[in-house]
Amino acid sequence: MQGVPSCVGTEASGIKGRHGEKHAGSVGKASGEFKPRGVGWPSWGLSRTRRARILPRTRMKLLPVLLLAATVGPTTTTRAADAATNRFSFAGPEIFPLSPQIVGLAAADLDGDGRLDLITANNTQSKIALLYNQTGRTNPAPRARAAKRELNELPADARFRIESIASEKRITSLAVTDLNGDGRPDIAYYGEPRELIVLTNRGTNGWSQPRRIPLDDGQTTAGALTHGDLNGDRRTDLLLLAETHLWFIAQKADHGLAEPVKIPFTGGIKAAQVLDINGDGRDDLLLVNWDNAVPFRFRLQLSDGQLGPEVHFQHPPVRAYWADDLDADRRAEIITIAQNSGRASVANFIQKPAGPLLATFKLGQFAVTPLGKSEKSRRGVAWADVNGDKLTDLVVAEPESGQLAITLQNADGSFGATRRSPTFTGVSDVAIADWDGDGRPEIFLLSADERQAGVTRLEPNGRVGFPRILPTDGKPLAFAAGALKPGARPVLALIVDHDGRRALQVHSADGARREQKLAESFKSNPAALAVHDANQDGLPDLAILTPYEKLKLLLQAADKDFEEVDVTPPGGATEQPWFSAADVDGDGKPELLLAQKNFVRAVVLARESRPAGGDAKSTWTFTVKEQINGAAPNSRIVAAFALRTGSQTVLFLLDAERKSLSACERDSAGVWQIVKNAPLPVTDFNALAPIAGAGTQPASLGFIGLNAAASLALHGNVWELKELDSYETPIKDGRLMDVVTGDLNKDGRKDLVFLETAKNHLDLVTFDPPHKLTPANRWQVFEERTFRSRRSDLPEPREALIVDVTGDGKNDLVVVVHDRILVYPQD
Repeated sequence: MQGVPSCVGTEASGIKGRHGEKHAGSVGKASGEFKPRGVGWPSWGLSRTRRARILPRTRMKLLPVLLLAATVGPTTTTRAADAATNRFSFAGPEIFPLSPQIVGLAAADLDGDGRLDLITANNTQSKIALLYNQTGRTNPAPRARAAKRELNELPADARFRIESIASEKRITSLAVTDLNGDGRPDIAYYGEPRELIVLTNRGTNGWSQPRRIPLDDGQTTAGALTHGDLNGDRRTDLLLLAETHLWFIAQKADHGLAEPVKIPFTGGIKAAQVLDINGDGRDDLLLVNWDNAVPFRFRLQLSDGQLGPEVHFQHPPVRAYWADDLDADRRAEIITIAQNSGRASVANFIQKPAGPLLATFKLGQFAVTPLGKSEKSRRGVAWADVNGDKLTDLVVAEPESGQLAITLQNADGSFGATRRSPTFTGVSDVAIADWDGDGRPEIFLLSADERQAGVTRLEPNGRVGFPRILPTDGKPLAFAAGALKPGARPVLALIVDHDGRRALQVHSADGARREQKLAESFKSNPAALAVHDANQDGLPDLAILTPYEKLKLLLQAADKDFEEVDVTPPGGATEQPWFSAADVDGDGKPELLLAQKNFVRAVVLARESRPAGGDAKSTWTFTVKEQINGAAPNSRIVAAFALRTGSQTVLFLLDAERKSLSACERDSAGVWQIVKNAPLPVTDFNALAPIAGAGTQPASLGFIGLNAAASLALHGNVWELKELDSYETPIKDGRLMDVVTGDLNKDGRKDLVFLETAKNHLDLVTFDPPHKLTPANRWQVFEERTFRSRRSDLPEPREALIVDVTGDGKNDLVVVVHDRILVYPQD
């Protein structure tokens, strides 16, 4: 039959009900339109669910259909409906009893006969049910001998021949797609016991032996497994959602499946979907966590097949969602059902110019780059130029795997593919400086695990060699790279432990090294070492930051050893000291910024005068030049950085408690004030840094954290999730629980079918030009008796699919209710 895809699939929906409970089950869907393999198939399987679990193991108590409920056909309701909304006509339903624990409804042409078959997991009997379409066959295959039916039990209709594949597990997520490039749909599923299983379709020869991929950390939810072309090679790949990452199983050039690779994400994720979001013809990654105040985020696929950073979107809490291209513009729309009101809405992703921030700065796009999760308390991360092109790049140490990841910035401001090179394990600190003055920066690495420091660089051919170990004759604890004299080349300063005695070492590129022993009382492990002119005498000093202790300063004097002084910060020592500096009074000399809960103080080290005629030594204290308060008394400032624009300086404060970035400037009286607070979707950062871009465009602000890095553009456009229209069901006391999409009237636009579970309806809505949700038909799927029977805890109907199973070119409705599949053929 012309125009019927070899595979049409579904992705199951999950529902988060009121009071935060998770309802089991799933809802499937399919577009019903043909897409060439490898160019972005409709998403099949259960992978769009938002539920926390699949159907319970307990058997649902159901009476036979004739006694429990009278199945209501759509024709009854449509005759009574208003003619303006009566746009579709369905017959049926045809009934196919299977099992109370059927989940993961999907559709695909399994046997290549041009007819769409149905696939679902039957967890009651630990198998996968295959419903082969027999429509129009004059010599259908003989049916297997059915078991003796119970009293009042109806036989299945004749359209499908039911067969099965043993699974021997409780399947929680299932996907149907071509995984080996032969044009036939294969089956992948995940469940308990936890492992990923792939079954290859051998056509008339049945199914291959299971390929078992041991992944024991996958989520056992209906949304854990999804697929799509996520690397731009025009081959379908698999993705399995775990707690802290996605497992990416790519389809190779020989059409085998590669070894799983981790794709990290920030925070928690409950569902993933692969589809083209921005209309560039590439599959992108949509990630959803409906329990979060920022439930939606996406990662766009770049031209080189890499994934861009996470872009997060605020949205009211939802109980269900689905993403699909409703109006055939190649861009995805998002359909949501509000968690509290049950109001449905349609939105899409648009770009708009960034709004004003301060001075010439705009509040541009905030983009998050998730890093591989590390169990270490510290890891080396830096925003710095590593190839000498004056553009800021991202350097990340991966402590557990012993790798160094470098992502270079392109001339247009985007970032290219991440390249990894072997390095020390347990790298806790990274610093970048042009050590030898040849225009190509060096990369310094400190490994707490291997107790050594080393230096390497990015070669012109893109290679990063294994670090050359620096001779320290001890255990390096902290380091910093910078110039200790104005106009001089940078040096590397290290704090080294010699059998319990601390020392300062200064290494030069020519191999020269000088060492100075520090006070015997200095026993703690420093958190950081920084180069800063603390007393503003024109000679850079060294600041040693240690939790819960005084700030140790090594003051430089010409042709002398550093003077070691310990100074109590204003307000006392802190648990997590951090370093930053800014010229807050406009005198051209940066002050040291010290945080104390909800404010930052800019301080300068000053020597107290000796008493006249006294023998007492002079002491050093901090003089507070400015205090910049946070946005509220409960603010917790964890980082600060100043950027200059023209003649004006803007100071940024990262407020972890309020999850916001505060932009400050001096008012007409010279007092620093917060002018704007920008909420941030992610605030797990501990440092800010500048990001230099190409040409004359303003700098961006970089964020550094243990498991994520981010950038806030101060120019350009921003993404927005814009609502197009909304819909409330006319069903009295109705409760919309989920939605499926598909073209029911062959107008080239997707229609919506909402699953209403309080009164057990299917509620059909059209998406009319330009962006209008218009009520169409609705009918009750079954009428339930309220006496002598108990309502199931599961929402019903719980799954649906829009596909053509009759072969007449018109999409039909396939619905899962209780223990059976219902088919409503479209007239």
